[in-house]
Amino acid sequence: MNARRGILVVLVLLAAAGAVAYQFDRARSRNHGDVVKVSGNIEFVDVEVSFKIPGRVEERPVDEGQMVQPGQLLAKLDTRDLQAEVDLRRAELHGAEAALAERKNGSRPEEIAGALAAKEKARAVLAELEHGSRPQEIAAAQAAMTSAQVEADRLKRDFARAEGLYQTRTISREEYDRQTAARDVAVARLAEANERLALVKEGPRREQIDAAKAVLAQAEAQYDLVKRGPRQELIDQAAARVAQAKAGLDLAEARLDYATLSWHLPWTGVVMSKNVEKKEYVSPGTPIITVGDITHVWLRAYIIAEDHGRVKYGQKVHVTTDAYPDKVYEGVVSFIAPEAEFTPKSVQTSKERTKLVYRIKVNIDNPDKELKRGMPADGEILVGG
Repeated sequence: MNARRGILVVLVLLAAAGAVAYQFDRARSRNHGDVVKVSGNIEFVDVEVSFKIPGRVEERPVDEGQMVQPGQLLAKLDTRDLQAEVDLRRAELHGAEAALAERKNGSRPEEIAGALAAKEKARAVLAELEHGSRPQEIAAAQAAMTSAQVEADRLKRDFARAEGLYQTRTISREEYDRQTAARDVAVARLAEANERLALVKEGPRREQIDAAKAVLAQAEAQYDLVKRGPRQELIDQAAARVAQAKAGLDLAEARLDYATLSWHLPWTGVVMSKNVEKKEYVSPGTPIITVGDITHVWLRAYIIAEDHGRVKYGQKVHVTTDAYPDKVYEGVVSFIAPEAEFTPKSVQTSKERTKLVYRIKVNIDNPDKELKRGMPADGEILVGG
């Protein structure tokens, strides 16, 4: 009996010693150990890719699960109208640039020569009007009047004979009418010749001279303007039209560029979802595809309040997964939440406050793209010195 009691005492003492050793070791591991164990799930960033302009999707060469590289084409809109707009704006720019160059270069020699010829012609017309009719013009008008007089006298005599013959029924009514018409025409031509002779003798009227002076003044002003070349304000206006046309071309080219959607970030991703199909019309900002950054993944985990003071930014973490139990991934603590998350949400007592947890992020190298979103993982944070 005593022997049993002795054995029991020994066992109790050993158990007590073991418990003390366990508590000591636990405390040492908590306060002076080299790891803090955490568990969580793998996460990574999603990027929704969209167009900046509206249009109809012409190409979408990527599909779900496909890897995309930097610069790779993701989607493209129908560019026919956009290309036509670029061509139009480019033609407008070329026209504006040509007009500006012409303004800067001044008037061409043929333009100056033409303006000079117009001025000299106007001067000659005015001089002729101011000098009145020349003797040759008066003589010609006199001769024309004399000829018309002779012709009118002859036809009057012919008409007189025809009138007598008609009364005696020697000629027909038609012949009589013909002689009458010929006489009337000759008389009218004689009147015109007399009027022309009077005008030539009188010379040009004052209003004709004034009109010729105005034409000459206008021709001289036009010649001076052409000779001097365009005014500076006209050059400035042409330059402004060039700038406006260039801005229009830049905008049209930018819209054409916006119709091509490429992967612009410097990392390889995977297509998580496709949100539109070919031939669909999309508005600006409509997600076309969603790309996940599986190169830069992290472990979302939580540490208890007691470990908050031990876990620091930049500490290395060894991460393992159920999918690859024999492989260790290297990670680094990149984020520690500044606020605790309560379990339960309302904390009333000190005992309940021990349930505070802090969210952390552990960035993990994933060169082989093995780690996937939602994958369970465990981490050992190396907190020891």
